[in-house]
Amino acid sequence: MNESSIYAKLEVFREQFIAGELKPCIDVKLKLGEHLFTQNVWVEPHEKGELVVIMLGSEKCLNSNKYCLGLTTAKDGSVEYLTNEQLWDIGIP
Repeated sequence: MNESSIYAKLEVFREQFIAGELKPCIDVKLKLGEHLFTQNVWVEPHEKGELVVIMLGSEKCLNSNKYCLGLTTAKDGSVEYLTNEQLWDIGIP
């Protein structure tokens, strides 16, 4: 599975979280195509309100890969989407 497909799926998960269809979870096994991933979704405090991180991880014999997208929700209800690179800047993953 290529990275663009993984990030497209993460975008779907992010929209599902906003719609209330996806809840925080830890180490949920998920098969996408022929690949097995571990899904983690968590919420933590952030200077803007709350930070939501949606991560898919894959492990192979010698390496592991983590793919993340996120969002912040402010107290006024506004939402800001965060890229993988923006999450790196704040130390995730």
